[in-house]
Formats: sequence, structure tokens, C-alpha cells
Amino acid sequence: MAGRVGRGIALGILVIFLLAGAYNGLVEGSNVTRFADLPGMRVAAVTQLLYGAAAVVALLALATRRVWAAWPVAICFLAATVTGGLAPVVYGDQPVLTGVLSGAVSALVLGLVFWAWWRTSHRPQSPTPNL
Repeated sequence: MAGRVGRGIALGILVIFLLAGAYNGLVEGSNVTRFADLPGMRVAAVTQLLYGAAAVVALLALATRRVWAAWPVAICFLAATVTGGLAPVVYGDQPVLTGVLSGAVSALVLGLVFWAWWRTSHRPQSPTPNL
């Protein structure tokens, strides 16, 4: 029972992150493209749109139980990490070190979510007895 509960919790947290990522990536990312006039801003806008689109694909893959669901989840989290590192620098005029730290924290949090989901969803199968 504990394994099933852990899988449900990990999946629930992943779905919450993906829903938030889909909204923020697509809605806010499309808003940002209007004033992204510098190259760094354009890259941040593209990565934001990428993680929004990847989150939608990941949610669809999870809902239909596709074996390749890990790929769009990983792409979403990677693009969100890049955006998390770029945003403070290109939009907030913060030092590069702040961007690096922001990206590292994003990677840590998203990596833990991905690891928890992967670990609980890909459990080893117990051998079935031959009857």
C-alpha cells in the first residue's frame, strides 16, 4: 500500500508542476515575446514557450500512459531550468551569478520531482511464477 501511495503522491506533484508549467510557459511566454527585444530575452522567451509546450505533451503522455512520457517531462524541466537561470539576468538586470544560482535551484527542485516520479513509476516487476 505504501508503494501505491508514494506513486500517487509523486504523480500528483508532477502533474501540479506540469500544469503550472503549461500555463506559465504558454500564456506568460507568449506575453513575454511582445517585449523580448534583446537576444537573451528572446532565448528566455523561446525556452519558456518550449517548457510550456513540453508540459502539455507530457500531460497528454501521462494521461494516456505512454512509455515515452519521461522525454517531454525531461525536456520541460530542462527548458524550465534554463529559463529560471536566464530570467533574473535578462529581465531583472541581476548579476550572472544570481542567474546561475537561480538555474541551479530550479534544476535541483525539478530534478527531485523528476527523480521521485521516475523512481516510483518505474519499479522493478516481480517475477511471476510459472504455473
